[in-house]
Amino acid sequence: MTNTMTDIRPGTYTIDPARSAVQFTATHVFGLKPVDGTMAVRCGTLVVADEPRRSTVSAEIDATSWKTDDAKRDKDVRGKRFLDVERHPAIGFRSTHLARSDEGWQIAGVLSVRGGSTEIALDLTEMEPTAGGYRFTATARVDRVAAGIAAGRAIIGRYVDVTLTVNATR
Repeated sequence: MTNTMTDIRPGTYTIDPARSAVQFTATHVFGLKPVDGTMAVRCGTLVVADEPRRSTVSAEIDATSWKTDDAKRDKDVRGKRFLDVERHPAIGFRSTHLARSDEGWQIAGVLSVRGGSTEIALDLTEMEPTAGGYRFTATARVDRVAAGIAAGRAIIGRYVDVTLTVNATR
């Protein structure tokens, strides 16, 4: 694992959608088979300030790209009951503050889904320099009900574990 305490060079970095992705795992209410899938990152910006705590992050995820190993389920999740991608094709994230701990950085922010929003915290688990930028990996547990996705409570667990891999360049 890369040391996430390494300082990042101040500046504005643009997320490269072609080299970035969101992976997620949801479970059935009764602990049956987990559902793993991916979504694409549309765009985003990281502004690294001289004082790291003043840095900001914003990103957009393509909700229409929701994909698991079951095409029927994917169509249902992208539909009106869940993500409603026809009216809400993007999922947004905007940081509100960054905090440093012994383990690394935590990025607190607001996740916008289906026209609603909820606060989440991303734990920066890896960071490594790349040509012209950095590759970051962050994890979060998202309360889908708090995020406005209340359908399916009897069959889908409340929490979704998310891993973001983001490549950003100057």
